[in-house]
Amino acid sequence: MLQYANAHRRAITGASLAQRRRRMSAAERACLAADIVDGRIVLQGLTVKAIAALVGVNVGYVDRALRLTPEQRAEVCRGDRPLAAPRPPCADFEALVEAIRRAGLDRTLEAAVEAERAV
Repeated sequence: MLQYANAHRRAITGASLAQRRRRMSAAERACLAADIVDGRIVLQGLTVKAIAALVGVNVGYVDRALRLTPEQRAEVCRGDRPLAAPRPPCADFEALVEAIRRAGLDRTLEAAVEAERAV
């Protein structure tokens, strides 16, 4: 475990926390959580997945936000711009409808799910 210079605050990584909590009782985990809340222990090196879970968003949102500059992030927070630019509508709607008819609805829905995963 890392020690800070003032010797009053310890820093642990997210991976270390995950390992430690497996060997701790509920009471010990509660005390650890209290130490983190009080600032006696500082978490560092958290993964994007862990941070996304803590703040209640999916990893894709965090990835989008990471691509923005600090100024752009401030605009998003103020509501002046969206997090991600909206996609333009399909240029040829009739061609899309015909492609869906040829592929079938089930296959089209599977493709739509796959396309959303890639975003």
